[in-house]
Amino acid sequence: MATNDDSVGDSGVATAVFDRSAAKQDADALTKVERRGPPPVTSATGGSSGELQIKALLGEGGMAKVYLAFDPVLGREVALKELSEDLARADLYRSGFVAEAQVNAGLNHPGIVPVYALTSGPGTVLRFTMQAVKGKTLRAWMDSPEYPVGGQERLATGLEIFLKVCDALAYAHSRGILHCDLKPENVMIGDYGSCYLMDWGLSRPLVHKVPSGVCGTPGYMSPEQARNEPLDERSDIFGLGAILFELVSGATPYGNGSAEICHARAGQGNVADIMEAVRGLGISGQVCRIIQKAVAPAGAERHPTVAALRDEVHSFVRGGFALPRRTVKAGELLVREGDLEDTAYMLLSGRCRVFRNVAGRDTTLRELGAGEILGELSLLLGSARTASVEALEDCIVLVIDRATVESSGAMEGWTAALMRALARRFRETELRPDVVLREG
Repeated sequence: MATNDDSVGDSGVATAVFDRSAAKQDADALTKVERRGPPPVTSATGGSSGELQIKALLGEGGMAKVYLAFDPVLGREVALKELSEDLARADLYRSGFVAEAQVNAGLNHPGIVPVYALTSGPGTVLRFTMQAVKGKTLRAWMDSPEYPVGGQERLATGLEIFLKVCDALAYAHSRGILHCDLKPENVMIGDYGSCYLMDWGLSRPLVHKVPSGVCGTPGYMSPEQARNEPLDERSDIFGLGAILFELVSGATPYGNGSAEICHARAGQGNVADIMEAVRGLGISGQVCRIIQKAVAPAGAERHPTVAALRDEVHSFVRGGFALPRRTVKAGELLVREGDLEDTAYMLLSGRCRVFRNVAGRDTTLRELGAGEILGELSLLLGSARTASVEALEDCIVLVIDRATVESSGAMEGWTAALMRALARRFRETELRPDVVLREG
């Protein structure tokens, strides 16, 4: 059986090279092995004793079925993927199926499901076994009512999942392999924090010939993929950006239309505006800018590597922008003058007014808009509020409490001492009767 040869180019980086013609030879060889009698795969409900026992059908697509099977020799469950019997008669699909198994087997990463064996079944049927993953797809996770669009848990946990997908894809790229079908259905969320990038059936080498037809999923493919042009790492980066686009907005970069409509929009590079897609959801502008760059119609305007995209998302998460959000209705007080609290807020959307009681009357000090901070003096000094803040319209705020700031290390060392000293002086100035400043 042909394998993925590692060749070292001028850059000294090992690149996985795959030969589709070799895959066809391997598929033919497997058919000859079948005539000699391969290890049988039988139903768990009866029949002669076999090496693998089918327990359940896990999924079925247009090209293959995936079963849950039991290996009595090693005492473990495995996933068994079997090429459709009708398609198994065509060299194109047989070689493609073998190629998928070989690509998968050549990618040794915690975020990629390992392949155990490739065998032939009755007649011309091909199948391979791999690790059985228990969990749910990212599609099922995003469609769950537990993680509504715009919700804090969807963003925080979704970004953790996304970073793991980036790690797996970056590794594949380092081995010279493009995925070419990135979408929520091909990300599996397993138990105990595991996450897998699945289904490498449409993968191709970084250095490749343009195929005879378009392959991929219209809602997530890059414009160059829709136009059947040569692809590189940035084509997969668009797919990652499309997943992130849907994670925060609930829609794909081409909208939620039919496959034909999405394919036409992809070919035209007609990508939706992420800022419009998340309007009113309280999504940070920083993460929107990351997405906008990842799904840029022109590949040259996207992140150059998966690592670059991952680093930007990681910095976003570390910066605390995945912190809890709170919705404040119009007319509701966000903070009250005199209350002793240690929480600050960043206004993500809407407008608020800051006011203070002066001589028995509420005196408006100023209005605050999206992107402004309030309550920072109480956070830094643990002091009482010096003014009240009322929502003039429905607002979404980012909640920043002392525990979060302390865990980030920002409350330690000389920088923290400097911030507190400045905060004390600002508070003293603010409380002077002849000075009217905004609430701290």
